[in-house]
Amino acid sequence: MVRERRHYLSGGYELPYDYFPPPRPGAPLVVCIHGGGWISGEPEGMHDVAERLQAMGYAAATPAYRLAPLHPFPAAVSDVRTFLGQVRAQAGVLGFDASRVGVLGNSAGGHLAAMCGSDGIPPESRANAVVAICPITNVTDHRVRHFPISYSFLEQFMGVPPEGNEGVYREASPVFGVGPGSPPHLLIHGTADDIVPVEQSDELERALMEQGVRVRKRILEGEGHSFSFGGWAEIEREFDAFLGEELGPVG
Repeated sequence: MVRERRHYLSGGYELPYDYFPPPRPGAPLVVCIHGGGWISGEPEGMHDVAERLQAMGYAAATPAYRLAPLHPFPAAVSDVRTFLGQVRAQAGVLGFDASRVGVLGNSAGGHLAAMCGSDGIPPESRANAVVAICPITNVTDHRVRHFPISYSFLEQFMGVPPEGNEGVYREASPVFGVGPGSPPHLLIHGTADDIVPVEQSDELERALMEQGVRVRKRILEGEGHSFSFGGWAEIEREFDAFLGEELGPVG
């Protein structure tokens, strides 16, 4: 597969991303955002997904973003939104259609993908379609909404205690950024996920539906946070169909 290491600027930092050019110019772009609890991970973690999308005719990109606890919220969110704006500005050079940009992420990457679907952000930073796989969607009251295993990385990501910072926690939650201008979403979650409760996808689905935004939710029975081979194959079928419907033909 053809792959190029490139860089973008965000928050005063030069950050890398890997770009997978489309086989033919004018294809949609899918930005693949890695997980890792906002405290770990790298662009290479989404190479398999990007390579598969490229083979199907898409352009794909796997950006790095600043990690907590050194760079707490809103650094990672700002980075991925900035990336969308900067890469769109280079669409003519990179050979993709700037009006057809999807984002796809898993776990913390699903949270960041959903944050690129907020209604109130600049259009150039907002995706045209969102695929959020086992996403964190609401970090308010995190000791009630989430499992104990996630308390540490959630608190490292936020960088401030919830007490007295309720507005910051709300701002970091995709469910509160939804509006009628949000793009279509595909939400995927396993019933046996013991890292991110399936109710997190339920909450975002309800928020999207209340705003009249197209949303499709796929719940995989018995699947955990790390999907089985068969479970991931089902996920691929789901996002293949969704991206085809929402971003249009690749060539």
